Amino acid sequence: MTAIDRLRDAWHAAGLNWTDTSANTASAQAPGHSPADKSVSITQIDGQALMHCHAGEATEDVLGSVNLTTADLFDNPQGVTYEYADGRKVHRTPNKRFRQAGNTAGTALYRVENLPEGKDLQVFVVEGEKDVHALESIGAYAVTSGGANTARKRDWSPLQDRHVTIVADDDQPGHKYADQVAAELENIAASITVVAAKTGKDAADHIAAGHTITEFQKIETKPTGRRLKITFGHEVKTRKIEWLIPDWIPRSALTLLAGREGLGKSTIAVAWTAEETIKGNYVLYVHTEDSREHTVAPRLKAAGADMSKVIFVDVETETSDSGTITLPLDNTALEQVIAEYGVTFMVLDAATSSMSSELSGKDDRQVRQFLEPLAQMAARQKMVVLGLVHFGKRDGADSGKLILGSIAWSQVARSVLSVALDEDQDQLVITNTKGNLATCVRSEAARIVSQTIDTEDGPTEVGKVKWLGEVKADARDFLAGDAIDGDERTEIEKIILDYLESNGGSAPAKEVLKATRDAGLDDNAVKKARRKMGVKTEKAGGTGVGWVWTIDNAPTDGDVPEEAKVPKDSKDAHARVKAPLAPLPESSAPAPRDDARRDVLGALSATYGMDARVLTQSVSPRYRDQVNDILDQFVTEGIATLDGTKYQLATAQETAA
Repeated sequence: MTAIDRLRDAWHAAGLNWTDTSANTASAQAPGHSPADKSVSITQIDGQALMHCHAGEATEDVLGSVNLTTADLFDNPQGVTYEYADGRKVHRTPNKRFRQAGNTAGTALYRVENLPEGKDLQVFVVEGEKDVHALESIGAYAVTSGGANTARKRDWSPLQDRHVTIVADDDQPGHKYADQVAAELENIAASITVVAAKTGKDAADHIAAGHTITEFQKIETKPTGRRLKITFGHEVKTRKIEWLIPDWIPRSALTLLAGREGLGKSTIAVAWTAEETIKGNYVLYVHTEDSREHTVAPRLKAAGADMSKVIFVDVETETSDSGTITLPLDNTALEQVIAEYGVTFMVLDAATSSMSSELSGKDDRQVRQFLEPLAQMAARQKMVVLGLVHFGKRDGADSGKLILGSIAWSQVARSVLSVALDEDQDQLVITNTKGNLATCVRSEAARIVSQTIDTEDGPTEVGKVKWLGEVKADARDFLAGDAIDGDERTEIEKIILDYLESNGGSAPAKEVLKATRDAGLDDNAVKKARRKMGVKTEKAGGTGVGWVWTIDNAPTDGDVPEEAKVPKDSKDAHARVKAPLAPLPESSAPAPRDDARRDVLGALSATYGMDARVLTQSVSPRYRDQVNDILDQFVTEGIATLDGTKYQLATAQETAA
């Protein structure tokens, strides 16, 4: 029994009038209305019936009046199964739940096999299979990719050079789907027109209400294909660059804030966001990693933001009202919000987290698909788009190559701000390491400090940026130093140690640097080596002395065996003074291989402490996973001492013959 047969029987059983107007359509008396009032329209399509009450009664109420439910609108009250030409099957239940089976990786459009040959053909693209059958019931040709977020996964080539009409469902997901389909068909279809139902939400509602295909309401016509637009030079209006922060963040452009994880990039972005709200402007904060209630909002409050000017966005779907933004899928909806509120500053924290999973951050072309529309949006809306990105573990001075993924990240952005940690000064250094529009390279220092704020649950501590002013240092100074190769770093260490030891273990930094310059070494490389060696720095009390570099337990001539001393005039005068090592004592603990132990032992110093992280980088890569265990054994065996987090070679081991 078909659904229309079941409905007909129910109407007759209830003593209500019913008239078949064709083989698959009927008009019926609305329950509670006069016999002459046949305001209920019924249309049988494949697998189910469509119903519309022109008297304004809800379909569920009309069915309830004749002891039926929405399940009775299906030939099989369990639902209907839609079969695609490539073997994919989609089962729909009466309560609108969907289940896939068969070739779920198929790319065919639903009912594409029904399209006749010939290019000059109007084809409707709708969101659901039910809509396809509704249009087919009145003689139209229709296809679907299978609903939201499926457009990019299907083969649209059968619509080559055809005239396409996209029926957009009357809700946000429906308009997004229409935009997706239009984008896919841009260089395929002969023409693209977007329409909406005259009555109801979708194409099925439109047909159920008795409307024809000519009565769809036109929304817009989208041009297809690529065209050349000519602009003469005298028609171009020149504009000066406007800055949110001079030389750092240009307006109407995309800027990236890059750095290692955990340095406080989000807290810095929050500080700029807060400043913009204080000016009275709306900001949009798109976050995917930190909790809004526990982290992002408290940081904004600590930074002094006007929270009434801060906009957060979530995506509503049929199953959730708190989905995350996916770009470029949600670009159109996002720009509508930006335009409506006049947003001047948008943060993507982190940029890669809002990037569609269908795009790869390592692929140049796909990164451009993600970033270029954002850059164009920034230009159209005269706003700042700030994306937070991470540096990888590699070292070097080229911030573009340090950003995880494709070099296109830095190529598309007009400005890249790099954040690095200056351990000597215990501060962050932020530098515009790429600035196409900037007049100069400029650095500022900052610290993340603690700030107490009130929450609904009581006071809490959150991070806040404290700006320390401009500095001469460059963030690249602290990113490039690690790139020194092992041989060069060893030579630098020898020279630094030799100079400090010859001066009793301590010397003004400017004198050490003068000595290393005389040896042909770069200041930045020397400073980086100093930090890795654990040489201490402190501000001297005397006037004009400045910073002093110090090593602990510097040996005197009496501490060093005569045979280990290096003559001052020797070509090896910069070699590190070190006596022969005693044989390794036996350990009762399971010992790693002796060659690994000797490698770690050779990296230890008796003159200064080194933390495990630094020591790990000083040994052969094949032994690095054993370093922590070996150090623990050395401390137990008395070979090394541990002071806080610093390991140092025991004096007895160093001087033993």
